Amino acid sequence: MSIDYRLLAHFEESRSRFEAARRALPENWRSDPRHEAQVMNEYWVGLLARSAHQGGGRATRASTASLVVSIDDR
Repeated sequence: MSIDYRLLAHFEESRSRFEAARRALPENWRSDPRHEAQVMNEYWVGLLARSAHQGGGRATRASTASLVVSIDDR
């Protein structure tokens, strides 16, 4: 079995964005034991990671707030 390392940098960058996005979620969200809450956390993590990738930055609490405002446009 041979390993193709061409995508390793992309994978590590993606994993880093997801980890930063998880850390950007409020602590009370991350510690919520309900399955539904954890599913929604992963949804938010995906949005934050994608947003950080498209914007060239890292996920922050400010980007969490801007996503909430843009999605929940009342």
